[in-house]
Amino acid sequence: MKLLHVLCLVLLSASVAFAGGYNSNGFEPPTFAVGALAGQDGWTGSSSGGGVAPTVVTAPDPVIGQQAVRLEVGDIQGDASTMDHAISPISAASGAIVTVSYDIFRNAPAQGMLAQNLWWWWFDAGEPTYGLQWDIDGTLPNGWNPGAGSTPTVFGAWTNLTMVWDFTQMKAFSWYNGVQVDNGIPITNITTLTGWTINLGHESASGTGGSVVWIDNFKIDVVPEPGSVLALLTGVVGLSGLALRRRK
Repeated sequence: MKLLHVLCLVLLSASVAFAGGYNSNGFEPPTFAVGALAGQDGWTGSSSGGGVAPTVVTAPDPVIGQQAVRLEVGDIQGDASTMDHAISPISAASGAIVTVSYDIFRNAPAQGMLAQNLWWWWFDAGEPTYGLQWDIDGTLPNGWNPGAGSTPTVFGAWTNLTMVWDFTQMKAFSWYNGVQVDNGIPITNITTLTGWTINLGHESASGTGGSVVWIDNFKIDVVPEPGSVLALLTGVVGLSGLALRRRK
């Protein structure tokens, strides 16, 4: 019985250690309160120009559950609203599989106006480490990296973006609105992943319209390289066998 207890504790500790990443749990209370996002659960937030710093909001803003995060820019080129979250560093050499997922709600631009750019990126260099919803060319989950795809941006409804960096294959994948957009883009020059940024920026000429974007259910999941788990389990089984032999 004691041996089983120890085994469970070791496996539980391993799962915690490998969990990594981050889960906003929908920006829900009690972890998040309505108001400025900056300073809540490890988030930083900023704005420039006529942009509004990220805020946690409730209905009548569109939310999934009770709350979401609102990014807003005005009608001046250079306006920006930015949210950032750091994570425990993930080494590409670890062979982990890293998934970033969140939901996006965008209002359709007024007639004659543009949907301003919504960018996302890892803090870290390499390819592919950024993507965006571009004002005139839809959603590009992995930006303009070689082999990357694009798909129309959804307006007036919540839509999920999911991106995977598979360091066992050194390839990246993406899905938007339930459809796969990128299938196996080569990963190059990424050594470590340390955090994520979402930025709404007015990058068109002034007078082309402001934008509001809502973000919900942000999470980064980290799955260890299968060999790491196998090595851990082998070690645990070996220790259990040793313990049994000593008991005889």
